[in-house]
Amino acid sequence: MPILLFSLMRKVVLAFAILAYFAYPVLAGVSVQYEISPDILLPGDYADCLIKLTNTGTDDIEVYSVVIYGGGLSVEPKQFYSVGALPGGGSYTLPFSIKAENVGRYNVEVVVYTENETLTQNIMVVVDDNFPSLSVEGSLYLGEVNELKLVFSTPVELKDVRVEALFNASPKAVYLGTVSGKAEGVMKFLATGERPLQFKLSFYNGRNYHELVREVQPAYVKSRGVVLNISAAYTTSYIGDCISVTVEVSNLRRDDVYNVTVYAVSQLGTFSEAMKRIAKITSGESRTLEFTYSPRRSGTDSISFLVVFYDELGNRYEASGSTVVKTLDSLSLSLTNVEATVEGAEIRVSGDISNNGRSVAYNAYAIAICGKGRKDYFVGSID
Repeated sequence: MPILLFSLMRKVVLAFAILAYFAYPVLAGVSVQYEISPDILLPGDYADCLIKLTNTGTDDIEVYSVVIYGGGLSVEPKQFYSVGALPGGGSYTLPFSIKAENVGRYNVEVVVYTENETLTQNIMVVVDDNFPSLSVEGSLYLGEVNELKLVFSTPVELKDVRVEALFNASPKAVYLGTVSGKAEGVMKFLATGERPLQFKLSFYNGRNYHELVREVQPAYVKSRGVVLNISAAYTTSYIGDCISVTVEVSNLRRDDVYNVTVYAVSQLGTFSEAMKRIAKITSGESRTLEFTYSPRRSGTDSISFLVVFYDELGNRYEASGSTVVKTLDSLSLSLTNVEATVEGAEIRVSGDISNNGRSVAYNAYAIAICGKGRKDYFVGSID
């Protein structure tokens, strides 16, 4: 019987010891965490900060005060008095703001005084005026409508980002919205000279609104333009002849051209059509037109062609070219071996009509006139 009682007592004591172990209170402590927005400030910006105090234990802890040292920055409020008891597992959040005036790196020190300890939390604040940045991709072609590819870069999230060109562009501004990292926009403009381009950037960094001017120096390249390749089927001709002149219009620009008009001009001859139109020539495309030229006088004729065209923004351009045709002092059709014989009361006239020219003569007539008499003879086509 005594042995049995001893055994029961041991079990009771052990059970009590286990219960006592689990009921022992966890040592109290306070952890300090912080948040800051925005992450990087521009001069003149405000940052919104939060200090979170968390009781990591189970017992209440009395927090006496929290003092904030700006380290060269303006802080509001600078201290929190009589914070009060922080219950076990509970937390308090204390808001304050920082204002930055000058570029640099600053250390904001937060000191927390509790009944058990004094805690210090350092907050690194960066004030920078080198962001955001703006760049242009690729080269720009002088005298052409360029598609300007803008790259907007920022190390922190910016909101309501807008890029406005301080020069003639279409559209005048692009809206990028919220940007974190990089964003791209496109404008079109006519590059009239090798000059830097200025843009106005507007955005919010946190609750801070900014308008900045950024200047970009693009790389410029000379335009290859619109060129003419003119070729006459023959370089010599006869008066009244017709020869074909081919005009090839090549758009070597990087943009499309519109309302292309080609004018033909001659001092010694005429054209079947003195003007021809092409609605559009895309970049890298060539179009061929054919003009029919007929000299009216002998001599060396410089046949000129003027091309007038427009870009998509309505700007006017010109290009020109010429070729030379020498016209001999002779008609393209000649009448030779003319003979007249009398047959009774009639006179019979005969002869040869020759086409010395390069083209076919159509609707040719031979006319014989004797006194008041006239006789027409339809010859037709002569090769």
